[in-house]
Amino acid sequence: MNKHIPVLAAAVAAASLFSAGVQAGGFKINEQSASGAGRAFAGSAAIAKDASVVFFNPAGMSRLEQSQASFGFTFLNLEGEFKNGVRTDGAGVSSNIPVTATTPFGEAGVYNDGGDFMPDKVIPFGYYVRKLDEKMAVGLGIFAPFGTSTDYAQGSLASGFADETMLTAIDIQPTFSYQLTDTFSVGLGLDIVYAKGVLSKELDLVPLAAAYKAAGAEQDINPEDYRGYENKFEVSGDDIAFGWNFGLMWDVTPATTLGLAYRSEIEFELEGDSEFKKSTGVMVYSEDNNRVVPADALIGGTSGTVPKQASRVPLTGPQSATLSVAHQFNDRVLLLAGATWTDWSSFKYFDIIGTEPGLISAVSGLGENYIGHIVEKWRDTVSVSVGAEYLLNQNWTLRAGYAFDESPVKEAYRTARVPDNDRQWLTVGATYNLNPRWSFDAALAYLFIGTSELNEFNKDRNDEILPPDNLTGEYDINALGISFQANYRM
Repeated sequence: MNKHIPVLAAAVAAASLFSAGVQAGGFKINEQSASGAGRAFAGSAAIAKDASVVFFNPAGMSRLEQSQASFGFTFLNLEGEFKNGVRTDGAGVSSNIPVTATTPFGEAGVYNDGGDFMPDKVIPFGYYVRKLDEKMAVGLGIFAPFGTSTDYAQGSLASGFADETMLTAIDIQPTFSYQLTDTFSVGLGLDIVYAKGVLSKELDLVPLAAAYKAAGAEQDINPEDYRGYENKFEVSGDDIAFGWNFGLMWDVTPATTLGLAYRSEIEFELEGDSEFKKSTGVMVYSEDNNRVVPADALIGGTSGTVPKQASRVPLTGPQSATLSVAHQFNDRVLLLAGATWTDWSSFKYFDIIGTEPGLISAVSGLGENYIGHIVEKWRDTVSVSVGAEYLLNQNWTLRAGYAFDESPVKEAYRTARVPDNDRQWLTVGATYNLNPRWSFDAALAYLFIGTSELNEFNKDRNDEILPPDNLTGEYDINALGISFQANYRM
């Protein structure tokens, strides 16, 4: 790689758009129902009690006694802490320098720990099922299948790898269900998904150590102008993509039901722009001649202008399969269990690719118009859950559940955008039947996530480390979810 602008190259080569949310493994979201949340979503593909079955298993729509609608939301109170962080001195020195270092190259007091980098969020959902006759039903669901949001404080240690990350997705799912026999039903749905993503990262284009070195070479600069970050890089894009899903529901015995639900891969091609937020007068350090030079020096420029560059971001929403069982133990107790396999191994690399020639891809050093390339190499996961419902009386049903979600992120590839780890759920919930038409669900879930260690480097397309930056530390993440749902029977 040409060494005119190595720091700029490392900065844009390290971009990664999506991080793991705390809702489920990877960037999947589980919060599509308050009734399901109360039992940690155990058995959700094997029961049909409200219109949220549109999402969990469309085969159950034909089993509802009447047309109905369900709608609600989940509020997530999230806490994320990054601590014990260290970073390199910015001049390629292999040893890390702590935040509290007193040497001028350590830039003591410039960086912070990022604060609580996980903002609270509200996740809405809504479903409608129309019974056509005793055997057929159609339905429509609107929900969020994927999503995540992290935002480190300005000037944090982690911001050089991950500043702000946002992914939102809305799935509109029309479905059809048919009761083939008294004990066996099927369902099929189409997923129409709109996804939008934004990332940013702060750029230390002239590390303080390099500024002192250039000043020592009698360049007319003030090294103190280069303390901390000088700029910010941002990528945004959106797309509409399509997938499909199907479900089967079978009453093995009068008391036991099995459910199988499958969701296909969804291939996104998010298209938008890559840009430097400060696009003019951009200066970077050149190792070739120990000088601070305009950012466009690599291609013969002198203005320091870095224009926007149109780009695309391929992303795969993974396929998944859920197997559930529901057993009516007695008149009051319903026992539930389930397991979900997710094909996260399809997510091997994350790329930002310029769709037109531009300076940003030219200085990345990755070739073929690549702006960023991240090695992910996620692994397939299996999540399991168990739960129970207790019919207290004709008005009240109580629920509780436990779930274990396996993380798809391998420790060697954990990043500041994906500080993911295995997590456990403890949940409680209840349904209140107000009258024959209206019922209400509420649930409370607490999420335990193990401490995650981080040792991240920038890497090229051959998985080779790009100096000088390295970030180490550990993450503590916790979450509390409160869900509410209203159901109306027609």
